[in-house]
Amino acid sequence: MTTKKDGEGQQGSYVFRVREDTRRYVQDLLNENDRLRRLVAGLESDKGRLLTEKMSLQEKVLALREELDRIYHEQTDLRRQLADVEASNQKYSHQYLEVESQNNNLANLYVASYQLHSTLDRAEVVSAIKEIVINLIGSEELAIYEMSADGAALRLVGWFGIDPVTYSTVPVGSGIIGKTAVTGEIWLPGKGIELQPAPREVNLTVCVPLKLEEKVIGALAMFRLLPQKSGFEAIDFELFNLLATHAATALYLSKLHTESQAGVKSPS
Repeated sequence: MTTKKDGEGQQGSYVFRVREDTRRYVQDLLNENDRLRRLVAGLESDKGRLLTEKMSLQEKVLALREELDRIYHEQTDLRRQLADVEASNQKYSHQYLEVESQNNNLANLYVASYQLHSTLDRAEVVSAIKEIVINLIGSEELAIYEMSADGAALRLVGWFGIDPVTYSTVPVGSGIIGKTAVTGEIWLPGKGIELQPAPREVNLTVCVPLKLEEKVIGALAMFRLLPQKSGFEAIDFELFNLLATHAATALYLSKLHTESQAGVKSPS
């Protein structure tokens, strides 16, 4: 009897332990399941928060892209405006330089005209013509001629940088200088009628007839230009035209004045 009870007690104790282990296992499963549910709920909450943050970041990125596009377009507009301003500045600078150059040219023409008409002294008139050619045109080799009384030859009345003996007289119609006295047209190499130069005219650069009411009363011959002057500019041609008339007038008046001072009647 005692043995049976002991066996039954042991069997009951084993069943109890199994039940307890099963209960604890189930409880652990339930606890783990609850923990997992809470974890999943937390993850879902984090997922929702991250999705919200993602949407917010996407909106910010979109806003930043729109702002970048706006800034890019503004920069493009500013670059275009800056290019327009620079183009305008260059245009105005060019116009300013042109106006300044024109003012300088007008000043030079005024100075040249004033020099020619500021005196009746023959030597001073000749000196003024030399200064215009040397300082404003840029040639230190020149010859100033007046027509002889009979109109047959040009006679040297002023010079600089040349041999006056070699260039003392030029028959009208002879060489470029003599033919210029006939045509009454300014001669430049390669311009107008080609003329055969005389041996002493090989370095001739320009020949300006000096005219008084379309009548040639002399000539101005310029030979080599200064080394720093590569060619003629617009102001030079204005000076040629000025010399053609104003130098002629100044020489003619100075001649009349000299003859008047000497008590000699000028030839008609």
